[in-house]
Amino acid sequence: MTRDPEALTKETFDLVVIGGGINGATTAREAALRGWKVALVEARDFASGTSSRSSKLIHGGLRYLAQGDFRLVHEARRERRLLMKLAPHLARPLPFLLPIYSEDPFSPFKIRLGLALYDFLGNLGPQDRHRIFAPREALQRIPTLRSEGLQAGALYYDSETDDARLTIENVIDAVESGARAVNYAEIKSFDFRSNGRPSVKSAEVEDRLTGKRWEVAGRYWVNATGPWVDRVRALAPSYDGSQTIRMTKGVHVILPAISDTYAVFAAVVPGDRIVVGMPWNGCTLFGTTDTDYTEDPGAVKPGEEDVRYLLNAINRILRVPVRPGEVIGSFAGIRALAAEPGRSPSANTREYRFHRDPWASNMITVCGGKLTTSRALGEKLADVIAAESGSALASRGPDRPTRARPLPGGLGGPFDKYVRASVNDAVREFRVAPEAASRIIGTYGSRWRRVLEPIGQSDSLRQPLAGGTGILAAEVEFSRHDEMAMTAEDFLLRRSGLSWKSEAHPELASATAAIFASGARES
Repeated sequence: MTRDPEALTKETFDLVVIGGGINGATTAREAALRGWKVALVEARDFASGTSSRSSKLIHGGLRYLAQGDFRLVHEARRERRLLMKLAPHLARPLPFLLPIYSEDPFSPFKIRLGLALYDFLGNLGPQDRHRIFAPREALQRIPTLRSEGLQAGALYYDSETDDARLTIENVIDAVESGARAVNYAEIKSFDFRSNGRPSVKSAEVEDRLTGKRWEVAGRYWVNATGPWVDRVRALAPSYDGSQTIRMTKGVHVILPAISDTYAVFAAVVPGDRIVVGMPWNGCTLFGTTDTDYTEDPGAVKPGEEDVRYLLNAINRILRVPVRPGEVIGSFAGIRALAAEPGRSPSANTREYRFHRDPWASNMITVCGGKLTTSRALGEKLADVIAAESGSALASRGPDRPTRARPLPGGLGGPFDKYVRASVNDAVREFRVAPEAASRIIGTYGSRWRRVLEPIGQSDSLRQPLAGGTGILAAEVEFSRHDEMAMTAEDFLLRRSGLSWKSEAHPELASATAAIFASGARES
């Protein structure tokens, strides 16, 4: 996957997708697999906004049951099953343990009832069903929990993911299916035509790396820019100032490991919110906050009050509290929720909605959505466009192809068994450490050989970079040549699998930046 902005000027596309987050990526992939001519443009790097700042979960949303949002839960549980089949390296089963304390707003009976419904709405079979533990059993599984007031522990299953890599692999598959994708390409203006119904004819795109500008033309347009959707809408002269989304801020903190095996829930008391900590890169990723945000979405960052809120929540259920000085790192993201005035941020729907403006009849704006349901969003969006186009697009290719096609790193069969066998192959063929082999295979799935094969031409690519993470130079080079990483941050935060934990390793950042600088001098 190479970057070629000028390729955007060489044809009129059936569909131009603006925004390279998860919703734009899944839409572009769905459309490209249907045989459409697709362009995907992203003003920053793919997944650089909300799609790399989530809780890293593929989940049905247990708390949505209390809000009566059964349709969303059912769709999300179905999508979890599908993703575990088509991308097992990006949807690993994760047990959740919910400790129930006497001061919690929910009783063991209520939790048992909710989890029974959760199972009914879509699990993976008997091994995926919930269980209720006595306090002693719950403490055996997570000894770091506080024992005082513990009434029971509820076990159920969802899945963990690498949100940025999930996005990147959707982009990769879209490109391998014929789409043109360009990061660091910002829409600056639209050219409208009016032949009965005002519509977008083309857009001026600026290459943010060179300053050059090009024109991209399309028959249909999707605005999937997340927190920036209303800013894109505002590029139209007829924009009426309306707002289609509500931005809320979500902060996560990275803590010392609470459990190596289980994710853990904590109720926020008083209140009706819950927060979750999950094992992640040898640490615990804990979050999230949910507060309204009205400032620049590109400048969002954690605040001291956000971190204090999260520490108070986790310390209520721990035997030994986490001190502020033990926080390893933190990050913040913006949810672009479909606007529902009058509701609290946590009560605002997480369902996606498609918005149409009268001044751009061939453009659909995506509002809301979840990482888990992004594939379904792309499929439904393509269905809407196909129906409007008549036979022009509907008969081009297979119907709803992403239900059956694995993502680039996906494969059939039990993934843990595949990892064990592949680690042995990687150690034997490429002489890399078993720990590095296991991490690379877990990150790239069945594409791992493509990462390591260049070692045969350059032994230096086998060497781990400074910082103690085990990241190999081969991985950095692979991201540059095959995954359109343009900066060290692109690799560290969105392609390495380390994500925000990489910020705790300044030596790794320096070594990675040196590789990118060397590559820039050679090109």
